[in-house]
Amino acid sequence: MRVISCGEPLDTGLRTYLEEVFHVPVINFYGASESLAMGVEASKEEGMILFDDMNIIESINGRMYLTCLYNYAMPLIRYEITDRIDIVEASETDRCPFSRVTGLIGRNEDILWFTDNEGNREFLHPLAVEGLCIENLKDYQFRQVGEQEFELLAETKEDSDLTKIFNELHKELSRILSQKGLEFVNYQIRFVNAIAPNPKTGKKPLILANYSKTEELHEK
Repeated sequence: MRVISCGEPLDTGLRTYLEEVFHVPVINFYGASESLAMGVEASKEEGMILFDDMNIIESINGRMYLTCLYNYAMPLIRYEITDRIDIVEASETDRCPFSRVTGLIGRNEDILWFTDNEGNREFLHPLAVEGLCIENLKDYQFRQVGEQEFELLAETKEDSDLTKIFNELHKELSRILSQKGLEFVNYQIRFVNAIAPNPKTGKKPLILANYSKTEELHEK
């Protein structure tokens, strides 16, 4: 028995949660309407393996370009898909000769842009904040609330130790900001009952760049 995930990015926290609940391996299948079979991830250690024999997938400045090799009825040649990926070529020690994806973020994710006191701008890419894996943390979302400020909304399991989760989140966020030279950025961690999906798309974006601090939230 296996659990197969497809259609949405599978982050580390959700994969761990599914494995703990179902006690079976989780297979992450990567496909889209432009090509139904682009890759598969059997384990988080190995990463996403691309089907190089069925597609030519390129990554240029974080953007993905697809050439489908099996669709003769409607060929796609270097068709831009706005997934953000990083590709690593296969090495001699890999178990199969296909390329791997080291980072994968779904389409149309916003980027957090910050401006320091001297007017210099720097961004925080979704790939830098996608892999927060903390025990009892079910979901999270970044919301920008100013040029030097964001907040992290955290949804947790019931009866969780919020102080422990807060400290671990604070440690991870401080490390990420330090690596990007964003020590001037302020942030808040807010625990909420649930992170609601976008009512129009039904999806939960990782990052919301256009967000008002006055928006009502149901906090824990």
